[in-house]
Amino acid sequence: MKKLISLLIAATALLASCKKDSKTANALNETSPVQGTTLASGNFISSVHTTGGTVRVVKDASNKLYLVFENFRTDNGPDLRVWLSPNTGGNPYQELGFLKAVSGNFSYELGASINYSNNNRVLIWCRQFSVLFGYAVLQ
Repeated sequence: MKKLISLLIAATALLASCKKDSKTANALNETSPVQGTTLASGNFISSVHTTGGTVRVVKDASNKLYLVFENFRTDNGPDLRVWLSPNTGGNPYQELGFLKAVSGNFSYELGASINYSNNNRVLIWCRQFSVLFGYAVLQ
């Protein structure tokens, strides 16, 4: 019984620690959303924290690829990153950078080294505490 109580206390502390304020903007709406052909898309699914919205891979007129977040929302937390991975465990992954905002519409340019076909899970990952906030599967 003592082990169970200790485990519950540790889990509660871990979850609460990911709710600390971070440098992530609260809301962001880019003024000129990326226009082009949608190559893949997915809807966000909550994991440890409520997460929602859609994400698309878009090829623009100049053949650049972007990961476009639309109507996105998640809880705030420290050290939130956007990762692409073949699974939701976060290993291996390709990092796109810090999460730009916890709500809104924004995008990331995908460099030539980013493989969204093999790494078709978009993860919102709290790197400091190794916690998956939410994810989307690109199809």
